[in-house]
Order: sequence, then structure tokens, then C-alpha cells
Amino acid sequence: MRFDNPIYDHGFSFPDIASFPDVSSEGRYEGNDLTGVTLIQEAIKQRNLDLFQKGYAHYMKIADGKLFSKLDHMFNFYSNFERGRRDVDIPSNKVYEDLFENGISYLDLDLDELKVLIKPYVDQLLSISDWRPPPGTYDRLQQLDATFKGKVQKLFEDSGVIDGASKYNRGGRRLHVANAVLHVAKPTDQNWKQFLYDCDTVTETINMHIDPKEDVIKAMVYLGEVDEESGPFSYIEKSNRWVYDEVQSVFGRAITTGSYCCTKQSRAVVFQLPKQLRVSYNFGRLLLDNTPQQKNLLDQRKQFISSKGNVCIFDPAGMHQGGICKSKNRIALQVLMK
Repeated sequence: MRFDNPIYDHGFSFPDIASFPDVSSEGRYEGNDLTGVTLIQEAIKQRNLDLFQKGYAHYMKIADGKLFSKLDHMFNFYSNFERGRRDVDIPSNKVYEDLFENGISYLDLDLDELKVLIKPYVDQLLSISDWRPPPGTYDRLQQLDATFKGKVQKLFEDSGVIDGASKYNRGGRRLHVANAVLHVAKPTDQNWKQFLYDCDTVTETINMHIDPKEDVIKAMVYLGEVDEESGPFSYIEKSNRWVYDEVQSVFGRAITTGSYCCTKQSRAVVFQLPKQLRVSYNFGRLLLDNTPQQKNLLDQRKQFISSKGNVCIFDPAGMHQGGICKSKNRIALQVLMK
């Protein structure tokens, strides 16, 4: 989220997870008691964790240590996030200007050396048989070591990515490549269905999401041709600047990381909350096809295909989606700078 060029009139509201048709028979809180919500709102104003915990405990009688921990963590992180933004004395460049305005920047870089080095890992991933990965994992993913991260770091330094991303992030430091993973996506993949994993309904916006934690910048690096059939990465430009309700922001981030709502038991915990708190930053599946809210996002969605370049740098606080292949594979590096 940007604090220096925000957009308030974006027209998007997070849907209630319990409104998804496949879970309509499951119990949920339907009362109008706003006591807990009021406590949570006051806690955010005061940056008071104890008051925040009393607020959600007012509704959540079924305890879930992981979700409670995520709620507390997100509350603490975002209580101080805006105050922690500090400019970095770096000249502006195209990457910075693109990120500031649209949340994403497209580049065309020389990846020949990287492709040669990484080919054995690509071949290994392509040989993996189809399977159903558990929530939080991918069908075919390889964590890359320091050698590869160093190669990407040098590539990003030479192309101005590190400078532009660092200036945009306003974290008071120069960013570095902290993580790089190789992801091979295939039409048979299952990982993009993990939110509400046990449900059948699949919508066009499935897996559209906002990353729950900021203070990082990401990159998608294509190692082969990508078109509409290859599960291209897509982004809602300018959505990195959209401002949401503060209470929903905390709960949406926490539920995204603390619960995939992939079983009736996990949903029962979340469904104790009133509807305005039953939200997730992994919201895409909840937007039913041909509804006005979904159409509004699809009209703004921009696909990143090879004709635009082979690298995109993006703010993961904006809405994005990808890796859902139709008839072709997609081979890409996913890079995290922090």
C-alpha cells in the first residue's frame, strides 16, 4: 500500500468467505453484535494488542493457535508499518516511476547465462509426476542456492532494478535478492486451488490475491516464451495504491496466512467471526463469474506475456494472479527482494 499516492475510490470490497456457494450449508455467525468489532477498531487506533485480542476473542470460542498468532503478528506489523517508511537517497529511474504509478514494471533482460545454468533443475522438475500438493506448497518448485541468487542480484543491479525497487519501497535501505525459486507450472497443476481446496466451484479469478505482508518487492522472470495459454502472470495496475478498511486489512492478511479454509474444520474457526471480518487476501475464487465485482477486476487485469518482456518487477501489495496454465507449461523464476 502506498501512503503518498493513495486511491480510495477503487470500488472493490472483500467478499465474505461464507458467501461462497459451496459452503452455504455450513454454520456461521449471523448475529449483529458489534462489541468485538468496536474493540478491534479502538485497538487499531491505540495500537493496543491486548485490546485487539479481546476483540477477536469475543467471537472466537473455538481456539486456533496458528490463526491467533497470525492475527497478532499482522496487527503488530501494520501498527508500525507506515511510521517505518523512510526515503532512500537514490536517483529515480524507469523501474521506480513504473512502480510508483502502476505497481509494476516490465523489462527485457539478457537471460541466456541464467537459462543455461538452470536447465538441469528445469528438467528435473518437468520429470515430477502430477500430484496434489498440500496447502502452502507447489506442484513443481525448486529453491535456488546462493550462487543463483548472486546471479540474479548482479542482473538486477546492472539493470537498475535494485535501485528502482529500493527507492520505491521506502524501507530506509537498499534491497537485495533474498530468495529465488524456480517454478515450473503445468496445465495439470493443483496448487492454485488450495484456498477452499475441498470445494468444486472454480472461477475465472481464482488465485487472484494480494500478498499478506509488505516491505518486499517481487519479480517474475520468464525462462521461456509465455502467452495466454501458458498461465501468464497478471496484475491489476494501480491496485498497489488502493486503500482498504483497516480492520479488514488485518483480518484479510491473517486469514490468508493462517487458514486456507480448505476443510470444514478450518472454516468453522473463521466462520465464528462476523461477516465483515470473514475476509481473505486470497479472494479471487470468491468472485463468482459474470458478477459486477469480478468483471470490474477482469476489465483492469493486464497479462504479462513475452511480447511485453521477460521480467516484471511488481509490488505484491497489488492484486495479482498467474500460473494457471491452459495448454502449455510456464517456466519462471520467482524472486523476492527485501
